[in-house]
Amino acid sequence: MKILVYDDNPDYGGHQIMACHGVEALAEGSANEVVFMFNPKNEKLATRLSSIKNLQVLEAPCSTQKLQGLINPIDRRGIRRLEKIFYTLEANLVLCIQGEIEDSSQAVLAARQAGIECVSYLAIPHPMQRMGARFGGLRDCFNQYLLNQPNRYIAISESMRILLIERGVSKPIDVVPNGIVSPQSLKTQTSSLRTLGLIGRVEFNQKQQDFMVQTFCAFPEVFADCQLVIVGSGPDKEKLDALIQGKENITLLPWQDEVESFYEQIDILMLPSRFEGVPLVMLEALARGIPVLGSCRDGMRDILPTAWTFEAENAQALAKTFSTIRNGWQSKIGILQQKVRSEMSLESFKSNFYRALCLRDR
Repeated sequence: MKILVYDDNPDYGGHQIMACHGVEALAEGSANEVVFMFNPKNEKLATRLSSIKNLQVLEAPCSTQKLQGLINPIDRRGIRRLEKIFYTLEANLVLCIQGEIEDSSQAVLAARQAGIECVSYLAIPHPMQRMGARFGGLRDCFNQYLLNQPNRYIAISESMRILLIERGVSKPIDVVPNGIVSPQSLKTQTSSLRTLGLIGRVEFNQKQQDFMVQTFCAFPEVFADCQLVIVGSGPDKEKLDALIQGKENITLLPWQDEVESFYEQIDILMLPSRFEGVPLVMLEALARGIPVLGSCRDGMRDILPTAWTFEAENAQALAKTFSTIRNGWQSKIGILQQKVRSEMSLESFKSNFYRALCLRDR
């Protein structure tokens, strides 16, 4: 089978990381010929793809733009261009990597127009309005036409599958949970949980670093003996710099590809996000025996104990949840650690991804 993988997003994040692991599983099978068409501006993805054996790499002629869902019906040149390429390549299946529903949507429509089976590997199917996107409500109404264009979906968690159904998707949906490489060493944990860690793209609307800092400072009786370590870079970094200026118990470090030192220095991982898929950092922390406090949303709600989650954007609830975890995290961490290491390993992900894409109904 000839599989064309398509991702015209210029950004490289957790979903691209998992997609590349999935592509490795596809390319390892001698029965598959795999071609990956990517955005040439995505240099990190280009580097990662160069390490995958038996993979043909091509540059995508299109790039997802802001308001792509609105653009598609008006300017169809990119769709027609992709349709011709898909015909030329004689692909049997097009796998579209979609962070959200507008990403790579030109390829979804081109595959549909060309009569080629299309699978969407979708990370975040949330409504644009919920994500705080510009013209979110309008885009949600207009983008409804995109939801049933793929022949089927691969979702990353059960909550994402349910959300797709709630939004009107009637096509088959497989769930393939994210997976991680099991760490070689485990955290030598202390009981005090004094060093709180927050890692990820510095983007307040989703990741809520500003909310975390404000909560940390607003409840000195809860966090008086604690340090907050934030790692990341992104569009709101300057705002974050200003927010933490003069606060000696808060440290901001630049993004680092090697995160082992981060996990070594923290006692608990904080995930106050307004929305997520299934954060890889959550799995990495749990696999190391590090407790995680997260908002009661999406992948955090699916995996974390209820007592370790809080109502999103509720500062008092976050502070109360931290106190709860601090007083009893040891009784739950062992079970969670074992679950992640056994059920969410990279090997399990690759096997499940291959099965969902290549063996479903075959």
